[in-house]
Amino acid sequence: MGGGGMGGGCDAGITGNCGLHIDAPNTPNRVTPDVEFFLNTFMQGSQVINGVEVPIWGFNMDGGGGMGGGGGGGMGGAMPSPPMRVRQGQIVHTHLNAMAMMAPHTVHHHGIEPDTFNDGVGHYSFDVLGEYTYQWRASQAGTYFYHCHTNTVLHAEMGMYGALIIDPPSGPGTVYEGGPSYTVEAIWAVDDIDMNWHCLPWDAALCGGDAGLDDFNPEIFCINGVGADLSQTDPSVVVNASRADRVLLRYIMAGYVPQRVRFPEELGPIQVVAEDGRPLPQIETIPAGGEILMTAAERYDLIFEPQQAGSFPVDIDFFDYRAADGMLKPIGSIRARFNIS
Repeated sequence: MGGGGMGGGCDAGITGNCGLHIDAPNTPNRVTPDVEFFLNTFMQGSQVINGVEVPIWGFNMDGGGGMGGGGGGGMGGAMPSPPMRVRQGQIVHTHLNAMAMMAPHTVHHHGIEPDTFNDGVGHYSFDVLGEYTYQWRASQAGTYFYHCHTNTVLHAEMGMYGALIIDPPSGPGTVYEGGPSYTVEAIWAVDDIDMNWHCLPWDAALCGGDAGLDDFNPEIFCINGVGADLSQTDPSVVVNASRADRVLLRYIMAGYVPQRVRFPEELGPIQVVAEDGRPLPQIETIPAGGEILMTAAERYDLIFEPQQAGSFPVDIDFFDYRAADGMLKPIGSIRARFNIS
């Protein structure tokens, strides 16, 4: 199994499969599920983000589609991968078919706590070259995400991730059982892209070579795979609501460099009701016009009750944290928008 080169002028890179464990057993203690997802991998995709054609990999879902548009998916599929949505208490089967380009992958349901056989952490358990069914229970309502955990930093950077939402048993409309209600929902997966990484093969540095995976310099920024040229108009990003609505924003920090989200005063105070898929012991309130600094893989559930009509921008800044003085250095930004009637 050699490296899956992307073409388009990218060099072959480092190949080899060192240390992979690709013997996928039968799912232990398998039972009849309440919900099933069927994921197929693709590794010859591309997506136009902010006018740039970006090579991507990802998961297609039988019968499903991606979260965003971003100018078209090209071969394969879209970035992010299609969302999963289930209800608390359900037993879920995620069926993975990882035969694309003969490269092994996994599905890790980030924030879910199954047993080792169903955790999807490559090397720790096994990588999948072929097919495997992950069995897990949706134990807590909240905002999560799933991603490949083979050569993790590269595969997630290439787009192998998607939103995972667990609703309370009653379904959408309440953040968690006994928690705040909402009438409008938005999901933002906010990411950063270093094009140099997108020329690497799937197994870059698995044999111990230096593929540059310790040097991340993003130049493209996106929300749900949508770049700054479309992020204020694309329907997968823009939040449309009225003053009578309570808006739930599910924010997934899908990038690697720190992100600061700055909210306009017109959206009013912000209620932080959950973090990383868990309700806070006490809801926190950020004053109107406040901001939140996030690091990789964090998720926030935020409630807004807008009091003014209008079109209001939300600015997201990205930072390089490697400055010698320890200060965050701005390297890019993207803007989303709330339209309140």
